[in-house]
Amino acid sequence: MRQALQQAERLLRGYGRNYEANLVAIALTTFDRDPQAACRAINCDEWWNGTTAVAAVDLAVAGGFTAQSRTDAQDLRQALLVIFTTMRAYGELNAAGEVVVSQFRKWKKSHV
Repeated sequence: MRQALQQAERLLRGYGRNYEANLVAIALTTFDRDPQAACRAINCDEWWNGTTAVAAVDLAVAGGFTAQSRTDAQDLRQALLVIFTTMRAYGELNAAGEVVVSQFRKWKKSHV
């Protein structure tokens, strides 16, 4: 989880998505102190629901669909999969997140 949060923050900052990167940084700091509290904090619409959610950021679009931005988009989705799975392991359920993560898994299988 720690590595996934670090990677997500790095990728988001690299594309100027500082608000979302700050949300991730806060979760990382909290995770180091109290993983359960971090997972509760991540379990919200700001992370998983709607067009302004962290999970809605598409680095491929932000990067102009370059090969690197497409790779970075896949890496961000993979980090978010790990983050969501960890959140679930700590007992947090999020219906919107389930839908998003399901789509991420489909894209991963199809190499999108």
